[in-house]
Amino acid sequence: MPEEGKADRLTPADRRRGQRSAVLVFGFFLAVVLAALVTIVLTVNNGRNYKRLVRQFALEQYLLPAPPAPPLRIDRHRSLPPAEHYPPWLLKAGLERMAVFEKTEVLSADERCDLLRDDRGTAPTFTRSGHDWECLFFEEFGNAPEPAAMFIQVRGTEPDMVTSFRIKVSLTDLTMELAVLSEAIRATERFGLPMTPETRSYLIEKLAGRTEFSSIVENYRMTFSREITDARRYNLLILPRRQTAGCGERPSAPPDRWATPTYRMPVGCLALRSLSQPQSAS
Repeated sequence: MPEEGKADRLTPADRRRGQRSAVLVFGFFLAVVLAALVTIVLTVNNGRNYKRLVRQFALEQYLLPAPPAPPLRIDRHRSLPPAEHYPPWLLKAGLERMAVFEKTEVLSADERCDLLRDDRGTAPTFTRSGHDWECLFFEEFGNAPEPAAMFIQVRGTEPDMVTSFRIKVSLTDLTMELAVLSEAIRATERFGLPMTPETRSYLIEKLAGRTEFSSIVENYRMTFSREITDARRYNLLILPRRQTAGCGERPSAPPDRWATPTYRMPVGCLALRSLSQPQSAS
């Protein structure tokens, strides 16, 4: 009998094990209830709270389904140039304004090339090859071991038509940076590239600040960029945009029609009126 009563008696270790089991059961039940409440809160309103929580932690690409693909519309492709390629004044409401170009002298290609001559007498080189011509000019600035320099290359075709205007500046001597950039700006003016005052100011602003850009203006496509191999060297490329107009039959498409923007506009052509002959006095 004493042994049976001793066996029914609980030790402190047995009581602690019983308490731990009760805590585990209560914790599991509480976790299930909380999980159910969180699930209900996140799934109401078509899962709006869940999507908001996922976006808050920037996990939408992992925890949200991909958006459906837009409906495919088979239509004629229209290539629209990005707005950042155009200077701000061309995007204003008054786009139909008349472009007033600066007045330039009518000179031959070799005469315009000779205008690049600097104050020290450094003369450019002008060469012809068949119907093409090329103007080259090189100038150094300062007396540093690696002096700053400016190289100009202008190419064109007869009669005196410019096809490309390139300036390469090497800012290897920072003390001559302002002089090199100022001379590059003056070179575009001396050569006589016809521009509007807005385009001229836009180009001066970008060159003076060494700001890379790629823009389309009234009659040019301009690009100013830094060389990949040397951050101290910049290239300015100006390509004229040819504009033609004619009456009669529809002109044939250019060879590079997919790379050349074409803008349609109605043009009315009027027949020339013959000059009235003065009547003799009777």
